[in-house]
This record gives sequence, C-alpha cells and structure tokens, in this order.
Amino acid sequence: MTNSKSQTSAIQNTEFMSKKIRKHYSFKLKKTRFVIAMLTLCIILFSLPESFAEEEEEEEPSESWKTLSELPERRTSSAAVTLDDKVYVIGGLNNKDEDTNTVFVYDTSSDEWTNVSPIPLTLHHMDAASYEGKIYVVGGYAGNWIASEALLIYDSDNDTWEFGENMPTPRGALSAEFISGKLYAVGGFGIDGTYSTVEQYDPDVDSWKTIANMPTAREHLATSVVDGKLYAIGGFAKGIGNLDVNEVYDSQNDSWETLTPMPTARNGMASSELNGVIFVFGGENTVKTFNENEAYIPQEDMWYTLQPLPVPRQGLFSSTVVDTIYVMGGGFVPGASYSNLNHAYQNNVIPEFGTIAILVLITSVLAAIFASRYLGKKQAILQENNLARRQEQ
Repeated sequence: MTNSKSQTSAIQNTEFMSKKIRKHYSFKLKKTRFVIAMLTLCIILFSLPESFAEEEEEEEPSESWKTLSELPERRTSSAAVTLDDKVYVIGGLNNKDEDTNTVFVYDTSSDEWTNVSPIPLTLHHMDAASYEGKIYVVGGYAGNWIASEALLIYDSDNDTWEFGENMPTPRGALSAEFISGKLYAVGGFGIDGTYSTVEQYDPDVDSWKTIANMPTAREHLATSVVDGKLYAIGGFAKGIGNLDVNEVYDSQNDSWETLTPMPTARNGMASSELNGVIFVFGGENTVKTFNENEAYIPQEDMWYTLQPLPVPRQGLFSSTVVDTIYVMGGGFVPGASYSNLNHAYQNNVIPEFGTIAILVLITSVLAAIFASRYLGKKQAILQENNLARRQEQ
C-alpha cells in the first residue's frame, strides 16, 4: 500500500514537473520568437523604398543606351576621368595614329564639349584618376611607343599641369585607381614585357613604393574600385593572349585574391563602377572587336550579361557621373582604329547589394526561428526523459 502511494505520488510529481518544464520552455520560445519577429518586421519596414511609403509607383527596372554629342576629334586609347561632374578625355591616338596632348571636357548637364590646358607630354595608353579636385595621369607611351614613367597632375582651379615624382617602372597599357588617398598603378607593358607590377603613389609626400604584385601579369586590362577594394579584370598577356582573369586587391593587408572570371576573355575594354556594380564594355581579340557589356557584382562574386554596346569597339574609355556611365571613343576594328562616339549608359536592373543583404538577413532570421522552435522542443523532451529516469531510480 505504501509502495502504491509512493508510486502514485512519484507519477503525479513527474507529471507536475513535466507540465512545469513545458510551460517554462513554451514561455521562453514565445518570448524568443516575439523578439525575432519584431526584429524582422523592423528590417522589412526600414528596407521599403520611399516610393512605396509615399504610395507612388515603383520605377520599372530598365537599362538604356543614349547617343550624345560626339567627341571633337576621333580618339582611341585616351584616358577618361570624372571631376566635378564633368568627364575629362586626355590625350590618346588620333585618326592619323599620332599621340596627342589635347584635353577635352564634356559637360554632362549641357551635352557640350570644351577644352582646357593640354598635358605637357603627348601620350596614349596612359590612365588617369581624380582625387581632391586634381587629376593624376600616369604612364602611357610617347613618341615611337616609348614607355613613360611620367606622373602629370592637373589642378582644375588654376587650369595648370605639373609633374609629380616619376613612377618607378615605365609602362603603358596600365590601369590606375585611387583608394583611400593613394594612387595605384597596375600592370601594363614596358621594356621588360608584360608586368604584374603594382606601385602606390602618396600625393601627400610625392613618393612611390612597390606593393604586392598581381597574381597575373597583364596589359590592356580594366580596373574599378568597390568598397575600398581594387578589381583587375581581363587584359592581354604576351604568349597567352586574351584573359578572362578577375582578381581583387585588398589594400588593408596588401594581398590579392582570385575571383570568378569574366565570361568573355578580352583586352582593350573599358570599365566603370555604378552603385557597387562593375560594368565592362567592349574590347578586342586578334580578329574582331566586342560589343559585350558584362556586369560583375563583387558581393555575390557573379557576372551578368547585359544590353550590349550600340557599336562594337576597342580602345574605348569610360567614366561615371552620378547615375550614368559615359562610354567614349575607341576603334571599330582591332588595332589602329578610331571614333568620336559618345554613349550614355544607365542601369537599374541589377539590385544594389543593400536589397540583397536584407533578403538574406530576413531568410536567416526566419531560419533561426524554426531552428529555435525545433531545438526548444527537443530540449524539453530530453528534460522530461531525464526527470523520468531519476524518478524511476
């Protein structure tokens, strides 16, 4: 009788404790799910576009090309750079295959061209980048395709040019970008052949230093900067030919990483960044020019094929002003060819990374909710089983 009462009491105690455990974990789960749900709701609300909040129709995704006022002269292998919402087209080869020192300025608001002071040297196959109201032109070829080490600096306030400290390695067909106040000269071709060399210029002290080489030596490549990282894409290497290589440089740790290659191997193309996306236009191989327009999203490490150039060409140059990429010049056939074309490209088809990140985050939060529910139930069952075993003992 005593054992029966004891067993009954134990069973009742077990049931009581089981109910208590279930109630405890049920409360914790409800509380956790409530917090996560509120967090998800806040993320969704903050990510809604303003047009939705204002009950306006959202803009339809689109991309487009528009023909604009032509360059004053036909050009190929010039340098193009944006300064104060204007595109500066510097030097290059004219339709007589002569290197030039002319600087044309395109006003994107009026669709008009003007001239400013010419560069002190006649150059082609150089590159240019802007920083704090100045334009920096580096490298290129002068005269009889002699590789240049010159650094030329333009002050738009005074319309004057001056020489900076010479680049250590003379070369043309290189690419140049600014990251965090430093100018990077990447790759190219010179007396020693095709270079993987990368040299960094500090305008504050007017000096150069050599940093980590690109993994792949190349010339006639394209570069763009996204989120403080430099992406070196495509190009040409003697003995190999056209490249589809895509490599990224991290200035924080002076290192390179290889990424998903470009779909179309080519050289002599132009590239520009718009809204965190890198667009690569045109280019050539030994038999034809390309009209390809391929876009790379660094955060996804993925390529997209988009609306092609209106006219295939190589040796073209491009620069971004606000929400538009201006693609200019270049030749219609491989080698020595020239044009004065000027096209504007706009794209809002590819979503900005912010939208992608929010969708990923929401998915992760929902997964966490289901995981917490499953694990909570599993833990409650384990607790009940452990309690039952203790009561039996």
